[in-house]
Amino acid sequence: MNPHTHCLRSLCAFLAALVLAACLACPALADAPLVRDEYGLFDADTLAQLESSAEDASAGHDCDVYFLTVNSIGDTDQRAYAKNYYVQNDLGSGNGKSGILFMIALGSRKYVTITYGGGVTAFTDYRIEQLEDEVVPLLSDGDYADAAQTYIDLCASTLDFYAENGEPLDYDNDPDGGLGLIGILIVVGIPMLIAAVVCGILYSRMKTAQLKTEADDYIGAGLKLRVKTDRYTHTDRVEVYDPPQPESDSGGSTTDSDGFGGSSGGSF
Repeated sequence: MNPHTHCLRSLCAFLAALVLAACLACPALADAPLVRDEYGLFDADTLAQLESSAEDASAGHDCDVYFLTVNSIGDTDQRAYAKNYYVQNDLGSGNGKSGILFMIALGSRKYVTITYGGGVTAFTDYRIEQLEDEVVPLLSDGDYADAAQTYIDLCASTLDFYAENGEPLDYDNDPDGGLGLIGILIVVGIPMLIAAVVCGILYSRMKTAQLKTEADDYIGAGLKLRVKTDRYTHTDRVEVYDPPQPESDSGGSTTDSDGFGGSSGGSF
C-alpha cells in the first residue's frame, strides 16, 4: 500500500474520531432550543434561564414546551403562522411531535397558543384559557420575561398533573377551580344576609298596612258595577326561535383539520 495513502486514511479516521467525540461530549448542541427568541427580546442570562426552565418543564413528559418570539407575521393569521413554524422547524417530541408553543409577534402585538400530538391531550381548552389569562396581562404590561416564565411554570404544573393523575387538568378536576365551602358561604350567604336585613327594614315600616279579605275592599268607595260580563275576544301567541345551545363545560381539547389544538389567539 502506498505510504501516503495509508497516512491519509489514518488522518481521516483520526478526524472522524475527533468529530464523533465532540458530538458525544456535547449532546446539547444537537438539541433544538425550546425558547426561540428570534426577535432578540431577552438578554443572554434571561434567555439561558428561560431555556433551562423549559427543559425542566419538558423533561420526562415526552412533550416539549416552546416559547417563541418573532418580529412580524405580516398579514398572516397568528395561528396559521405558528402552525407553519411548528411544522417547518420540525418541532415536537417523539414520533408524535408532541408539544405546546406560545408565540408572540412583537411587531403586531399578537399572541397565540398551539398544541400538537400529546400536547393536545395534556393541555385542554380549559387549561389553555387559564394559561393565557395569566400570561397576556403580563405581556400587556411589557413584563416579557415574567410572562415567559409564568407560561413555562404553568406548562410544568400542567404536565406534572397529567403524569400524576393519569388525566389532563380540566374544569371538572381542577383543585383550584371550585369555590369550596368557604367560597359557597361567601357567594350565597352574604347576599342572603343582605336580603334578610333589607326585608326586615321594609317590614318594620309597614305598620299601617292591613290585610284585606274581600274583593270589594279594593274597589273605591261609591263605585257600583251594574253589569258584569266576561267576553272572550282572542288569544295572542308569540313564537320565538330558541336555537340549540352548544354544550357548556364539555371539557377536553378541540382540534382543527390539521390536528392542532390550542387557541385562536388575540392581541396584547
